[in-house]
Amino acid sequence: MKNLKKLAILSSLIVASATIAITPSVTLAAKDKDSVSSLVKNASGKNPLIFSHRGTPDNQPEHSYAGYNEAIKNGSKFIEQDVWLSKDNVLYVSHDNNLKRTTGKNINISESTSDELKNVKLRNGESIHKLSDVFKKYKKTTHYIIESKKGDGELDNTEDQLAKTLNKYKMNSNVIIQDSDLDALKQLHKKDEQKNVPTLWLMEASSESDYLIQFEHAPKFLTFISLDQEQYTDKIAKKAHDRGFKTNVYTVATYNDNYNAIKQNKVDSLFTNNTKETMKFVK
Repeated sequence: MKNLKKLAILSSLIVASATIAITPSVTLAAKDKDSVSSLVKNASGKNPLIFSHRGTPDNQPEHSYAGYNEAIKNGSKFIEQDVWLSKDNVLYVSHDNNLKRTTGKNINISESTSDELKNVKLRNGESIHKLSDVFKKYKKTTHYIIESKKGDGELDNTEDQLAKTLNKYKMNSNVIIQDSDLDALKQLHKKDEQKNVPTLWLMEASSESDYLIQFEHAPKFLTFISLDQEQYTDKIAKKAHDRGFKTNVYTVATYNDNYNAIKQNKVDSLFTNNTKETMKFVK
């Protein structure tokens, strides 16, 4: 009888050990499905990635927590940040350097210190957010698509500061970096810890032929080629895919925009002003 009891206890322990060993791998597999690398890899015309453009600007102040919260609630896996470097080297989230349009205050982020910016409020009373505060608030519960902003033709230390912030908050596996400036993307891509971060090039061209020419010189490390949705053509899409790039369009704002991007053009990814409406088309 004693031997039987010992055998029963031993069997229970073996089963428990097996359960403990199996459970983490199952959890990790589920998490990996929603990792940036997996989402990017699987992005396609049948399964487009949705980037919430400045949060939810149709309903909430752009780059506000209220806007980010609404986008995430409506199913977004990526919230966008535009970042400007303040006079004291702090990254602030804002599409414009000048804050008049979004706050009513006629001041420039690049010419102001954090002490001068701390009392500037968005239309809903929220402060202008630091990128570090956005990371602290949402951590890895969502992903980010970030563009460093600066004056035309400038290459300052914005990229260096962005890399430092990504490293500090361990966000390199949770972001996509976007820019219209190829030199800025190259600068970040050269850094060891940002080597594998997906990149999106916001292309600027006046015609289909201009886009096709630019593709010939686009660096292989780029992940997404992005263009104004009104300039998107089947020929551009085919050329992008032939070169190994995924496609992206900006900015989807109306019913027709959603229909054209998702149903007609079947883009691999898009920026939307209204995540809820866009998700309806995807689903």
